[in-house]
Amino acid sequence: MSPPLTVRALGPRIGAEVLRLDLAGKLSAQTLQQLEAALVQHETLVLHVPEMTPEQQLAIALHFGEPEVHTFYPNLGQGYEQITVIDSKLGDRADMWHHDESFLPSPPMITMTHARILPPTGGDTCWISMTSAYDALSARMKQYLEGLQAWHDMNAPMTAALQQGVVSHERYVQVVTQNRRHLHPMVRVHPVTGRKALYISPTYVTHIDGLPPAESRAILAYLHAHYMQVEFMFKHRWTLGDMVIWDNRSVVHNAILDYAPHQRRMHRASVFARQSAAPIQQHNKEAVCVTTV
Repeated sequence: MSPPLTVRALGPRIGAEVLRLDLAGKLSAQTLQQLEAALVQHETLVLHVPEMTPEQQLAIALHFGEPEVHTFYPNLGQGYEQITVIDSKLGDRADMWHHDESFLPSPPMITMTHARILPPTGGDTCWISMTSAYDALSARMKQYLEGLQAWHDMNAPMTAALQQGVVSHERYVQVVTQNRRHLHPMVRVHPVTGRKALYISPTYVTHIDGLPPAESRAILAYLHAHYMQVEFMFKHRWTLGDMVIWDNRSVVHNAILDYAPHQRRMHRASVFARQSAAPIQQHNKEAVCVTTV
């Protein structure tokens, strides 16, 4: 039997780190279950694993669901198509608040990013707990949002990227012609915890369905300002070999672009829910040893 993981909270509402994760052998089913329990509890989980191999990253991803083979980004090649390469030298960036791929009908539920090349300074990533932000709304605002849906559209950030010279016109056309957009509830219920979370971002959400444009803009502006308060946020300063796993169902993130002309290269795996899988049961939090030091 694997020893219980030691997990240390890094923030009052979101963020924790796993201390001394042993990667000498194959990750046991018990260890993977403890990682999942810690992630569900803390929403964003930092692993200090400079020795982690692509096989081990895929093993963790496969525990959660079906790893994505990304449509646009390059990957590690044959056998590792599910490990996406996010490299600033290729013009890749994510310096905007967003849920990963929320323009899809069923977006990834988990994302994990392994730091392979880091700039000497900068390049931090921030995450926001959208569950904590929802909890802090007034009862009247919660009632107002009930049943509302918003449009998530990939074309808006692609247009901005084209204007800024970040993407070529050819890639812009390739993306926008796919018309990737979807209508999602503004408040989603987490399938494991049952907690409600805001499901919007200034990057992909264009408007609230069925509302007058002025009202839609006003409500979205208020909500964006509300959840971006520091009290709901966790910021990570990367060290080489760190891997961060986050719950894409309940957090938004922003990779700060403040390190040019230096390089930042990440290996990412995004995980979709298995279509035939039975609902995940709530984990026993006692399986994870949480310490505060």
